[in-house]
Amino acid sequence: MLFLDLDNTLLSSNLSISEENLRAIREASKKGVKIVICTGRGVFGVKSIAEQFEIEWENCYIICLNGGAVYKGYPPELIEEKLFDSNSAGIVYETAHRYSVDIQIYRDNCLIVERINERIQTYIDKHNANYKVIDSIADYDGKISKILLNGDNETLVKIQKELMPKVSGKMNCFFTSDIYLEFTGLGITKGEAMEELADKLGIDIKETIAMGDSFNDMSMIETAGLGVAVRNAVKPLKDKAGYITKSTNDESAVAEVIDRYILGVTKSTAGEYKFRLPIRIFIIILVIEQLLAHAFSLNAFKILRYEYVYGVSEGYKLGIIGIIIPLVLCFIVDYFNQRTKGEDEEEFWENKYGKKG
Repeated sequence: MLFLDLDNTLLSSNLSISEENLRAIREASKKGVKIVICTGRGVFGVKSIAEQFEIEWENCYIICLNGGAVYKGYPPELIEEKLFDSNSAGIVYETAHRYSVDIQIYRDNCLIVERINERIQTYIDKHNANYKVIDSIADYDGKISKILLNGDNETLVKIQKELMPKVSGKMNCFFTSDIYLEFTGLGITKGEAMEELADKLGIDIKETIAMGDSFNDMSMIETAGLGVAVRNAVKPLKDKAGYITKSTNDESAVAEVIDRYILGVTKSTAGEYKFRLPIRIFIIILVIEQLLAHAFSLNAFKILRYEYVYGVSEGYKLGIIGIIIPLVLCFIVDYFNQRTKGEDEEEFWENKYGKKG
């Protein structure tokens, strides 16, 4: 099973799905891999995305609301919903009102709010959300799947710091983006939902891959057989991941993982020369060259040398040859360095950016 987060993982920054990602998802599905969308979005924000997959949905699923609801197939059919009492979240509502941030609560296919302002309208438009407006969320006595506080990051950080000690052991609290702070009931996380679904379908959790980018994906990548953080993920998620993609969400990171771990078509580039300017090698050779040039008075090799010709001219001159020689040598050294080490593309990426960077 392949579990895919949406925003900033499968979706590009403009909220589209690249053709490379779609190609890889379809090929994986044809091989019998179960594709599972695993998102914090409500199902209303997933339908238009799932529709683009054009795969066999009979045995594929959608996990929404950070594990609060599970749907089968497409069009999505609700098969499980994990709810908690809205009344138990009074401290969250009171704090949100005090800091003047917007409160959004969720139940199945519906977003429930107290008012429609610019922030909430932006959210509705982005997710194509079904919604209803009520007088007071604090007085709502129904069951809900999650709470989302919508506001500026600085204010939400203060709210999280204030509420964490008060809701610990009662609710999960995490950021899903800089402007969204979310709360779910205990036992409602992406990781728990994917583990239960895999168990229900008789699939060993070791045979699963999960991909994400943010804090709400932590449980998912820790639960999966292989937890993957996309290159643009938050650092704490990278620190927990078993693999970090070379690509970002804007560079078809999902296709990279499917090709490598499911389709097995990643091309090895071991031994192939990759043209690059090895700055470190260039500087080392340049320094050695200049030290030797000054030690043995080799003026022709000095980058900056003083020239005096009687009766004609005098002054400092720039020696181009002192730059050209180290430049050529650095490429030669790097060529043999790559061939000798058998460095492949992934090793180059990790050497350049760091596996946990």
